[in-house]
Amino acid sequence: MKRTRNLFVLNGMPNDTILVLNDLRFKGLITFPFGNPVTDTLITESFQNNKSVICAKRDYVTGKLLKDAINIKVVSHSSGLFEEPPPNIIMAKNHFAEQFAKIADDLMLDIGDHKSNSSGQNGTPTIADCAYCRYLAGYPADNERTVYSSENFFVLPTVGQFITGYFLIIPFNHVMSNAELNPSMLLGEFTDVLHDIEYLLKLTYNAKNVLVWENGSGNGGIGKAKDSIVHSHVHICPSNLTSCDIEKMSGFPFETISLDELKKYQEHSYLLLRTPDYKYWKINNNPNLYIPRQYVRQLVAEEYGLPGESWNWRTHHFSEKMYQTVEDIKSAIQKNRSSIPERIQNNTKFLF
Repeated sequence: MKRTRNLFVLNGMPNDTILVLNDLRFKGLITFPFGNPVTDTLITESFQNNKSVICAKRDYVTGKLLKDAINIKVVSHSSGLFEEPPPNIIMAKNHFAEQFAKIADDLMLDIGDHKSNSSGQNGTPTIADCAYCRYLAGYPADNERTVYSSENFFVLPTVGQFITGYFLIIPFNHVMSNAELNPSMLLGEFTDVLHDIEYLLKLTYNAKNVLVWENGSGNGGIGKAKDSIVHSHVHICPSNLTSCDIEKMSGFPFETISLDELKKYQEHSYLLLRTPDYKYWKINNNPNLYIPRQYVRQLVAEEYGLPGESWNWRTHHFSEKMYQTVEDIKSAIQKNRSSIPERIQNNTKFLF
């Protein structure tokens, strides 16, 4: 799990430090402009929103948190006598954000995506950018992962399938989150689909417990990069983690809601978790809070003891597990077809 709530301190000549600070605009990072007073109170407030802080050393007014700071040296051209800078050094030339991101990545620290890549300045993601809509249209040609299909939803194993039995429940309609769905559809059909997939997980993998969550995108996808998946999708996988566990581990405040209240949470992105009693849902939609990319996936990967960034679907696809999951489900349905509920039989008959 990458760590958030870090304090970075830049050390260098004022002109060089200003250039670097002005370029470090990351979603999980608060940058204090050069010369502004920075107090322990301001840093703590940033930490409460799960964000890191970066400032220049000379800007400190109080320094109780300084002992835990990660010091980064900014080196000018004249003093840079090496082709490749050593750790925790930024060369005062170009690509400051890339240099800083590499430092954070090497230290397993989470600073989020750079805002220039995901601010919507290059256009809000559209259906043309949507991987799920392209999948439904038959592009790429390999679109045979679907294991369940109802009138308004389809289900497939995820890209980044670090464990077998990990599925996404996706509406055919291109919406940013389940909060945009018609409440009757959400309460009725979606709930039926969710129950059916849980049934298949228990049948196929003898899954005792499952975790269900959604990372909802608000404002029609604004603030997301074009390669982000902003078409609504709900995650479900075998896991002993619960919403209570995640609330406790994260320190994020969650509200308890019923599913018919989700329509009120369309404006901002949110993290939604089903409660252990299966009756309610926990939600956080604070626009000021930084929730790390693929946060719950990180927790599940950690639960399974998987190394490195196995949770990152952008870099780790695990295609063999994805297709194995499809075959596992098909085999379990074939072997148990006579005892499987009629609705599941009807919604999986295209598999055979």
